[in-house]
Amino acid sequence: MAISLPEILLGLYLFTLLGMCVFGLHKVKMLWLYLRASRRGSPPHAAWSGPTPKVCVQCPLFNEPLVVEALLERVTALRWPQGLLEIQVLDDSTDETTEIIDRWLKANPDRAVNVKHICRPKREGYKAGALAYAMKLTDAEFFAIFDADFRPEPEFLETLMPHFSDAKVGVVQARWEFSNRRASLLTRFQAIFLDAHFVVEQAARCSAGLFFNFNGTAGIWRREALEDAGGWTPDTVTEDLDASYRAQLRGWRFVYLPDYAVNSELPENLTAFKSQQRRWTKGGIQVMRKQLAAILRSDVPGRIKREAAAHLLVGFIHPLLVLFSVIFVPYLLIGARVPGGWLVFNPVVVVLTSGVTVALYITGQYFRQRQWREGLLLFVTAPLMLAFGLAMSVTCCLAVCEGLSQRGGEFVRTPKGGRAVTAGGLLSRFRSRTLFAALTLVELALGLVMLGGAIHFGRHDAALLASVLVVKATGFLGIALISTSDMLPRSSEARA
Repeated sequence: MAISLPEILLGLYLFTLLGMCVFGLHKVKMLWLYLRASRRGSPPHAAWSGPTPKVCVQCPLFNEPLVVEALLERVTALRWPQGLLEIQVLDDSTDETTEIIDRWLKANPDRAVNVKHICRPKREGYKAGALAYAMKLTDAEFFAIFDADFRPEPEFLETLMPHFSDAKVGVVQARWEFSNRRASLLTRFQAIFLDAHFVVEQAARCSAGLFFNFNGTAGIWRREALEDAGGWTPDTVTEDLDASYRAQLRGWRFVYLPDYAVNSELPENLTAFKSQQRRWTKGGIQVMRKQLAAILRSDVPGRIKREAAAHLLVGFIHPLLVLFSVIFVPYLLIGARVPGGWLVFNPVVVVLTSGVTVALYITGQYFRQRQWREGLLLFVTAPLMLAFGLAMSVTCCLAVCEGLSQRGGEFVRTPKGGRAVTAGGLLSRFRSRTLFAALTLVELALGLVMLGGAIHFGRHDAALLASVLVVKATGFLGIALISTSDMLPRSSEARA
């Protein structure tokens, strides 16, 4: 018996809803763990015992002329006993960043006493390679890592290092804060997305004794833990996530400090944000391929295995969202005619696919500063933000495919420095204008399909469906138009 087109569309649509509900249930779990932990209050402040260890501050850099001086100002102001602090500036730059560093060191000889400017002969292994290379040049027992756009306060080491009094603690991670979160609607959305991770998810996993990841910066590693886990490896583009799971499988405990934050900077153009999300998603899938089987075979408790699997598989939400976007309008026009086809409007499904996500974001905003203003703003803009996240799934879906098919890859850093970093220049360095243009065309096509569906249902007195489709179309068309603008050369780039 042949299956009709409406039945195929209904089956695909129910499949996407089921998948999104599964991911929604995981968000419910994160919210529950976080709220349970928040009732317990913060852990007592740790106190250091024993001799003071040597700490090496590592600052991996690649072409960061706009922010490197501010980084040097901050890391050289860190408080730690004289003779027990070393600062490594790991400079792989091919632009004027190297000259800027040299000038700053010569202009500030008193602050540069502990600084070593390290330039590798070849940029092998990207950030992981730089960190591994520099580890061999010091006998420090601990490594604090800061990316170029992070601004630690002088008491950073004094605050985090006492938590290593427990000899089984391998990593202490601080929360990220964002100095430019209110610069634009794009940075506001990014901050909301990331707060859900740093304020809610990381704290929830840590408080429940589950595996969580070092975030690549604003944290400290114990040398023994990193070496026991096999050190930094360049076979994924998220070396921080990879090393985190290897270390925790070896029995090392990680500590997360949700109440202590380090300021950083969000990318202020869409191209840089897409690049960042693509790398994070691709790297997460690579780590899943590399480590999920070992995690499931390990002797860690089942609840840890389940959460690790959920964490590493989260990237697969993006192919589901792309499939949803492709079939949504055809389903509404054809598939919904099948008996039971209007299951899409089941309130439980709507809550699990969208409501829980909004609740997670609002929780992150409220508990970040214990005030409702940002949360209420989020509630008002939630439909647009969800549409923005849906449209971003096109880029992240590509990243999932890359993660499944590639080992390692180029570490394309996310340049910082506000609007002075041009998207066109970034695309030139990526050498991926064709791929970027193809993704933009997909976003544009999906937006136009959504808009066409909205017009159709608006003409047939289905105002609710029409309004839903207009919001989704806004997300796709908005990202497509901004991406198209990013691909056009600015006057300064054209002259260059």
